[in-house]
Amino acid sequence: MRIINLKAMMLLATVMLLPAGAFAQNPTSSRGTVQQTYKVEEPVKRTTAAGPRFELTPISGYSLNGHVNLYRAKFKMDNAAHYGGILSVEVMPGLMGEFSYTRSKTTARYDDFVAGDRTNYDMAIDYFQLGALKALKQGPVVPFGMASLGVTWFNMQTHGVSDHVSFSAALGGGVKFFFSDRVGIRLQGRLLLPMYFSGGGLFLGIGSGGPSTGVGISTGVLTVQGDFSGGLIVRF
Repeated sequence: MRIINLKAMMLLATVMLLPAGAFAQNPTSSRGTVQQTYKVEEPVKRTTAAGPRFELTPISGYSLNGHVNLYRAKFKMDNAAHYGGILSVEVMPGLMGEFSYTRSKTTARYDDFVAGDRTNYDMAIDYFQLGALKALKQGPVVPFGMASLGVTWFNMQTHGVSDHVSFSAALGGGVKFFFSDRVGIRLQGRLLLPMYFSGGGLFLGIGSGGPSTGVGISTGVLTVQGDFSGGLIVRF
């Protein structure tokens, strides 16, 4: 009987000590309730403002250099290969500002129809253009149109012959193929229009409506040229 009572007392003591052990192993809140808290740190998302994108495109191709009709003569520039580069910066989605440079080293012939003489010249044709490119759609294949203004330098390499610098405009279009977000190829064609200014004038008149003034400048296309180009796009 004593053995049974001893076992019963030991079981009762064990049951009474269990809550105390639980309270000793778990933290309590200010309200006295048992809590176990796990805090998980969430990764901090860092966002940076996206800046304008740039494209650098070295290009090469073929130029149709045209001719200039003169009084009783003709100045013919041979078609030739050209090389250069394009730097593009994104102004807004789908619109890029561009600076381009191309050089075509060629030969030219001056035919004097009256004297019957022909003279050959070595020369280079340099185009410096600043303009805009408009993407017609977005994606890995991007068709586009472009327009630009600048100057054309007819760089005469034959000794004793003067160079000529002309204002010029260009219109064109093409397509870009992107293999990844940073690399692609660009194919394009341009119509090139070097211009000349033949003169200008200022006039002053007085009539029934009072005095009036005006300025007149005549201009024209010196020659019609064109080129076809291709190059590797590096975007960053």
